[in-house]
Amino acid sequence: MKKILLVITALLSYGIASAQLFTVFGHDVGFIYLGPKLGMNFSKFTDFNGMYEDNKFGYELGAVGEFGFTSRFSIQTELVFFNKGSKDENFGKIRMNYIGIPLLAKYTFKAFGLSNIYAMGGTFANVRVGGEVIYDNGETFPLGSDLKKYEWGLGLGAGAEYKLKSGIAGLDLRYYLGITDIHSNDNIKTRTRSIEIVLSYKFDMVDLFFKLKKKNNNNDVESVEGEQNVKGLKVENRN
Repeated sequence: MKKILLVITALLSYGIASAQLFTVFGHDVGFIYLGPKLGMNFSKFTDFNGMYEDNKFGYELGAVGEFGFTSRFSIQTELVFFNKGSKDENFGKIRMNYIGIPLLAKYTFKAFGLSNIYAMGGTFANVRVGGEVIYDNGETFPLGSDLKKYEWGLGLGAGAEYKLKSGIAGLDLRYYLGITDIHSNDNIKTRTRSIEIVLSYKFDMVDLFFKLKKKNNNNDVESVEGEQNVKGLKVENRN
């Protein structure tokens, strides 16, 4: 996972720095999108010794990066801070804060009269950075060592995007299935499940690079012309 993320980061950095597109059979392909994302989720545990198995509401925010190989196929990765957990009507709720990195393959197609419908699937890795147990009487206690700090799993999703003048707005629905048993007790197999609604806004970094480059070139030309037209400046031509 770390090697894959390093390769993706290197590709993104190279693409932004040089704005080079690949050429396949005489056609330029490839694009790079970067932008913010926010969303909400409904999560729960599959088993917690018969407790805390009701859905809990959570939120998330972060950044998304998408590298496209063609107009239809791309790889999307994200860096997200979010919270999730589970509830129990008799005890209260467990809230866990995570930093997560999903890695999703994305396929875009036309359907229902829309030109940018997409489906995605892949994996995720989460690291818990905080959490607590909140009882109904208001008492709060930090999570114990019986819950592991790391988990990974699989994700599926679908959504739609709408192209705007300055970027692309997207809305998708995702389902994440935790594979890791996050409970240290061998007699309890606890895994997470979550449904997420995600809103993102991505900027075309290659297009932005060329616009900035063109603007700088125009400024350089105007600067040279301005120097020649400054009052009192004499330019002498010699044969």
